[in-house]
Formats: sequence, structure tokens, C-alpha cells
Amino acid sequence: MVEEKELKIIEEKTKEFFERMGLDVEIEMNYLKEENDIMEINVFKIEDAKMFIGKQGLILGNLQLILRKIIKKELDKEIYLTLDIDNYRKNKINSYKSIANSAAEEVSTTGQQKILPPLSSYARRIIHMELAKRNDVETESVGMGDQRRLVVKPKL
Repeated sequence: MVEEKELKIIEEKTKEFFERMGLDVEIEMNYLKEENDIMEINVFKIEDAKMFIGKQGLILGNLQLILRKIIKKELDKEIYLTLDIDNYRKNKINSYKSIANSAAEEVSTTGQQKILPPLSSYARRIIHMELAKRNDVETESVGMGDQRRLVVKPKL
């Protein structure tokens, strides 16, 4: 459980984090206590957002890790947070969910399994979770390393 005082500290430390990089940003925070105490932080009005997101969100992930460590040190407790910039992650999640549902509809209609292209573990997890809500298809990961793929199959 994150207290009101801690929420203020998280907001202050997040703003300070970006100010130290010379950025004046707007921050939107969303505390999801029903979902395992996750703090969502979305940063807006950031100059050259692509530079802070990086290829496939790699820099964004590193910034999230650093920010989480700063906040953990300040509060002396672990806070689970996700950092987003200009809704990059939110849009990616929606894109993966769209891919998942499109594949599921195709599998449900044709009765044939569909093998998706290689995806990151993060993307596969989102697709697995999205399709777990359905009772007409099931998913399975196959392959190794960067060739790991998701197979969507009709549920028998």
C-alpha cells in the first residue's frame, strides 16, 4: 500500500529526475492498488521523446529501472512502477492486444492455428494474457531465444 505522503514523494522525485536531465515535463500518475500496488507514471511534453524511448523502448526501460531505484532509496521500500513517455507503452500494449484478437478471430473462424512472428517476452506475455480471457483459443510459446514465437490454436 502506498500512502498519500509517498505518492507526493514519488511525483517530486520523478519531476526532479527529468529536471536533472534539463527537461521540463508534465507527469500523470495513476496508482493501481487493486493490481498489486502498481504505480503508473506517464511523462508528457518531453522534447525529442523518441530519444528517451529508444529502439523498442530500451532506453525507456532503463530509465524506469533507474527511477525505481531512486524512489526505492528515498522511500526505503520497493515500489512497483511503470514509466511511460507520451503513452508509448500504452499504445504498444494496445497494438499487441489488437494483434492478439485479430489472430484469435482468424483461428476461431478457420479452425487452423496461427503462428505469430518472433516477439519479445513482454509482447508474448501481453498476448498470452489477452487471449487467456477467451474460451475459444489457447496460446503456446515455441522456439528458442530471439526466434521464440507464439502459436494461437483453437481450443478443443
